[in-house]
Amino acid sequence: MRKKAVIVAMGLLALAMTACGKQTETADAGNAVVSEEAEQQASAAVNEKTGQQVSAAGSEQAEQQASAAGEEGQEPQNAAAKEEPSESAGADLSSRSNADTGEGEPKILAEGDIAPDFSVELVDGGTFRLSDYDDKTVIINFWATWCGPCVGEMPAFEMLKQDENDDLRIICVNCMEDPGTVDQFVKENGYTFPIGYDVNGKVFGYYPTQGIPYTLVVKKGIISKIFVGALDAEYQYTEYKNAIAE
Repeated sequence: MRKKAVIVAMGLLALAMTACGKQTETADAGNAVVSEEAEQQASAAVNEKTGQQVSAAGSEQAEQQASAAGEEGQEPQNAAAKEEPSESAGADLSSRSNADTGEGEPKILAEGDIAPDFSVELVDGGTFRLSDYDDKTVIINFWATWCGPCVGEMPAFEMLKQDENDDLRIICVNCMEDPGTVDQFVKENGYTFPIGYDVNGKVFGYYPTQGIPYTLVVKKGIISKIFVGALDAEYQYTEYKNAIAE
């Protein structure tokens, strides 16, 4: 099961990388690393894993909205903003999917879903496990050094860390790059917030997405907000602060 999840993750990341290379004109506007074709193929990949019907309906509308946001300088569209919260919001967290053990079926996540559990080794040598902070608010960010919007919003997480909010935890999960590349990036930029390695795509397989940066605000184990794409760091800092306060 875990091997299949990793295959799905690697396929999705390859699609995101391809889209990233084609979005030179839209990256500065904060659009996600996403295309209609990538979204359809990502949905198909998850469908093959889960055996469920993952509809791609509305992808054209989402792409048009993302483009309009870039042209007008508006907020990138929230990938799950129009979806109704899942009934899992009141579920027992013990039933959650787990990337470490391979339990549960990876799926496209929506606001109101239980956040799959996972653990990652950190750049500073420690370990972050999501379920250790089920009594907190956690920001989970998926990123890569080759992704312009990802790199551009990174200072937002440093600002959030400097707020010293005792109820907040941050984890930025690198998408399948080698640890040396990640270490060098962190050293050059002096970031102090937690950054974890996902070299084999173990975690990414349980958080499939049409593009990165992909950021989730999780409150007491439940996903309360999802962001795909990013504008500048100051703007994202405000957006994340607002999402934490809701």
